[in-house]
Formats: sequence, structure tokens, C-alpha cells
Amino acid sequence: MSRPRVGREELLRARHVVAEVLGEIGILLLSLFAASIVIFGLLAILPGDQAAMLGGMDATPEQILTLRAQLGLDRPLWERYFDWIGGVLTGNLGVSALDGRAVAAELGEKLQVTVPLGILALLLSVIIALPVGILAAVYRENAFGRAIAGLSQLSAAIPTFVLGLLLVVAVALPTRLLPVQGFPADRWADPAEALRSLILPATAIAIGQAAVLVRFVRSATIDVLMKDWVRTGLAQGWPLSSVLLRQGLRNASLPLLGVLGLEIAGVLMGSVIVEQLFALPGVGGMLLADVGNRDIVSIQSTLFVLTALVMISTMALTTLSRVLDPRIRRTQ
Repeated sequence: MSRPRVGREELLRARHVVAEVLGEIGILLLSLFAASIVIFGLLAILPGDQAAMLGGMDATPEQILTLRAQLGLDRPLWERYFDWIGGVLTGNLGVSALDGRAVAAELGEKLQVTVPLGILALLLSVIIALPVGILAAVYRENAFGRAIAGLSQLSAAIPTFVLGLLLVVAVALPTRLLPVQGFPADRWADPAEALRSLILPATAIAIGQAAVLVRFVRSATIDVLMKDWVRTGLAQGWPLSSVLLRQGLRNASLPLLGVLGLEIAGVLMGSVIVEQLFALPGVGGMLLADVGNRDIVSIQSTLFVLTALVMISTMALTTLSRVLDPRIRRTQ
């Protein structure tokens, strides 16, 4: 007699999860719409005249007016916005006002470097944070645990470019095992060589992000160790390693998905800096060049795509953690 009831409960949970996912997607779409307005509006009100900059010092007023008409800068702001966002929704990110290149094509090429760099940095940060955070929790009452906590705070305070320089000096130059700068011209035709080029910059980003995650893993592990049934089991002779592997790691890793979603923006900012340090042909260099040239169309499309990537990844990881975490499912 209990099976139909269990089936109904599972069905209700499934419907609740679907409703929450649809709600998250709705919020995501509204957030992207608001982000597009903010990005377009802020770039539109920046001081300076793009036509005058493109025309150069010798351009006459008539030539500047002609350039403004060619760029569409003489049209109403709302009309320019809807033209731009309509193109974005159909995959047309516009063309560069500087050299006429298709922004979508160049951005797609640059993302082949930036996206793998960010993913690798996130993976490395988790690989570092999980064991270090668990050790910090287990040895929290002695000097070793306090040293781990202090080092994590110090690592979080060191700028990413400084960590990159330290890795170059301490690892790359003495060992000559990893390239210091550059990326293969044929991109991922040789995956091993491309991956080697990303290891050092990804590690520089991961160290700072892992320092933040260590504190979270430490707190989650301490929460598990303080449970009455865990303390009783340890007192009865349960192996500490078994408790940590079966319960500590599981309880720390599931909510960690949601925290990783919040870390994506930090990884992206670190990528922009690290790409310059290691001469990687990613989105960071493209964006900085466009800002210097005041290429508004390319800047706003690039910023919107990066914002969309961060928002979508954050929503996906947060939703996944809420679905997989049994403690959250029980409260639904």
C-alpha cells in the first residue's frame, strides 16, 4: 500500500524540481536582458566620439559626420540597441568598425583558448581545495591545521599576475618542462601541446580560487566531524579515513558545485590578466585591444557573450547542486 504513496512523492519532487529549473531559466533570461541594456547603455554614454577617433586627427567635420552615418551613430539610441540585440539573438554579433572583421568569428576563435583555460583552472582549484580543506579541518586544533588556514588566506591575497610570475620563476624556467608563453598556432590540432600551454596559467588562477574554496571545504568537513553519529563512530574505532572518504568528501563536494558557480566570474577575471602575462591569444587580449581602439560593437558583443557564459554556468552548477544534494531535496 505504500508504493503508490512513494511514487506520488517522487512525482511531486520531480515536478517541483522542473518548476524550479524553469523558474531559474526565466530569471536567467530576464537577467541577460537587463545585462544587455546595462552594457549597451554604459558604452553608449562613454565620453568621446568613436567616429572622431576612427577618422584620426586630420579628419574634417564633414568626414566625421559621414563616418557617424556609416556607423549608425546618428540614429536614436533605442533603435541602435534593438538592431544590436536582435543580431545577437540570431548569432550576428556585428562587425568591427576598425577593420570590418566579423566579431562572432574572432570571438569564437579566442574562446577556444579562454574557455579551456577557465575549465582547467576550476578543475585544478577543486583538486587542490578538497584535500587541503579536509586536512585543515582534521588538524584544525594544532599548528599544522593553523598553518594550512594561514597559507590559504595568504594565497587568496596574492594577485593572480604575481602568482603567475612566481610559477614562471620557480617552475617553468628551472625545469623547462612547460612553455612560458604562447599557444599553438593551430589551436587544438595537437591537444597535448595545447594543454601544456595552459597548465601554468591555469595553475596561477587555480591557486587563488582554491584558497577561497579551502575555507568552504574546511567548514563543511568540520560540520560532518561534529555530527553525533560520527563522533560516536570514531570513539568506537571507526577509521577516520573511511569517515572522511564516505561522508566528509561527499558532504563537501555536492554543495561545492554551487560555490563553483560563484567562482566562475573570478576565474574569468583571472583569465583576462593571465592571458596577457602568458601571451595567450584569448578573449582578454581581444577585449583590451578593442577597448584601446574604442571598437564599441566588438566590446559590447564580447562583454555580453562573457556575461552570458558566466550566468549560464552559474545557473547550471547551482541548479545541479540543489538537485543532487539530498539535504536540499528533503526540504523541497
